[in-house]
Formats: sequence, C-alpha cells, structure tokens
Amino acid sequence: MPTDPIILPDMPAVEGLSFRSPRLQDADAIHALRAGCIARDQVDLLSTSEGLPSLDEMRQALGQVIAKGQQDQRLVAQAGDRVVGYSLIDSWSEDDGRWVYLTLGWVLPEWRGRGIGTAMLHWAEQTARRLAAEQHPGEPFEFAANASSTELDATALLLHEGYFAGYTQLEMELDWPALPPVHPLPPGVELRPVLPEHYRPIAESHQEAYQDNLANDRFKQTWSLNNSLAAMSDAQHDPTLWQVAWAGDQVVGDVMPLIEKGRALLYNVSVRPAWRRQGLARALLTRALWHLRERRVDVVRLNTVAEFRTRARDLYTSVGFRVVKEFPRYRKSPGL
Repeated sequence: MPTDPIILPDMPAVEGLSFRSPRLQDADAIHALRAGCIARDQVDLLSTSEGLPSLDEMRQALGQVIAKGQQDQRLVAQAGDRVVGYSLIDSWSEDDGRWVYLTLGWVLPEWRGRGIGTAMLHWAEQTARRLAAEQHPGEPFEFAANASSTELDATALLLHEGYFAGYTQLEMELDWPALPPVHPLPPGVELRPVLPEHYRPIAESHQEAYQDNLANDRFKQTWSLNNSLAAMSDAQHDPTLWQVAWAGDQVVGDVMPLIEKGRALLYNVSVRPAWRRQGLARALLTRALWHLRERRVDVVRLNTVAEFRTRARDLYTSVGFRVVKEFPRYRKSPGL
C-alpha cells in the first residue's frame, strides 16, 4: 500500500530524497539501515543499551506500531528505493511531574552531513509538541535523545541543537579474574528460593531502593507496580538465578541476573536504604556472579548511572567490573 510523502519544513536539498511513514515491509530495510551504522558508530553488539535487534524483533516491533496506529510517531527517509534514515518517538512520565518525549534516529553514514538527521530531529520535536498538546495538555514536557560516547555524529548534532547531558548511563563488564570470593551475608539476613508470591515484595523493595538515587526526582521514570510485576514475570527470566535477601518478612535486597543474547545481564541490583553499608550488596553480587560462573557464562554486563547517590559504580568496580562504554542521556527544554 503506498504511503503519502511527508513534507518537512526544512527539507534538505538532496536529489531523490523523500520522507514518509513506515510500512510493515520496511522492517528488512530498517534492519539493514541499523546494520549499516554499526562500524561508523562503533556499536557494541553485546550491549544492553544499543546493539542490533534481530530481523524478527524488528518485524514484530514495527507490526505492533502499525497495529496501534502509531505510524505518525515514526519517520522513514528514502532516497530512490533505498531507506537511508529512520526516526521514532517514545514517551513516558517522570516523578518530577513532566512528560518526556524521546527521539531515536539513524542515518546511513554515507548519507550524513546533508541535513537529513537535522530535518528528522526537527520533525521529531514538532511531532512531540503535537503529541504533548493532545495527550497531556497543560502539563510540562521535555525532549530527550540518546547518543553513546562513540556516536560522534549524533552527539555533535544534539549539542548543536541545544541538548544537554542530563545524566550518563554506564555499561560495565565483569573481568572474571578480578572477581573476589563470595562475601558473607550480614547478620539477620537470609536467602530464600524465589516463589511467585515473592514478586510483589521484591518489586516494592525495588521502589524503595531507587527512590532517592537522583536529586529532585529528576530523570526517574514513574514507578508502576503492575509494570514491575509484568517485567519480572516475563518468560525470559529464570528466578533460580536470582539472589533475594530477606530480613524477617521483608525483602531487603536482591540481584537479578538474566541470561540472553550470548551474555548475562544483571537486570536489577538493589538494597533497601536501611540495609546499605553493611556488605549486603557485595554479598549478593558475589554469590550471583559465582553462580553465573558455574553456568559457564563468559560475559556479564550491567548498567548503572554515574550520578547515582549510592555510588554504585564504586561497588561494581570493587567486585571486578569495568566501564566499557558511556551513554549520555540528553535532554532539551521545548522552550529552546
């Protein structure tokens, strides 16, 4: 089915270039576009923050967008018969009361420097303004965009357009020879096998643990018990890998490894505030990591935030993790 062209206010003067909404059959071309950016942007294929979705994942995601009628939140840049750029918009609310509209975009390296990325970013901001007015009239909102420390072209564009790094996500990888022995649990704490009825107290522990990690509730996505329970119940999780600490009838900390895509991810690491600085996180981490070693897992990754008040980075470094990449998370006021 043909798709009507979209005329952007600042269309680049590039012969044969056009913009339109995506079609289901674009999944293969968008996947090829993403693959074509890997070398230039030094994309880490093991990363939990970037990487390359499989073709099936791409088809499924695009199918869901079209089924929900959200094609107006996606933009395809086409030169002749070739897809050379793609942009999408996502949104969520944060605890400081504002809505965030994130734009992600990709342009093939050989097509950069011609104004395509700039036009797509301006389209995303214009679309985000419309969506905010329709979905959350009168409520504050903010633009967001991502670019890793190796995406030099995207970083330059965002800084030129007035974006600033609100916080920096760190991806870390375990250096197995640096892993210390299992650390003892603090007094009064025990580990218990995870049962389905434990999911709710685990989720509530997460909420308390992350409550004050960033100043003034900035950059913290609004917590939902239902979303947390749904995420933990996903079939990809193996609760036998989880290390969950109890003190009486309360969950006081946990480490939740997840094995996927050729590596393990520490999906969650948290300790309730009252139980910090007692060695609990170190005890749970070392147990979880040695368990992964027994499973013959070669690569273990985790994500943390450089600005966390808990100084989580120092903890992870102390058990053998090192930073492999930085992912600044950019923001921009719609007033700019």
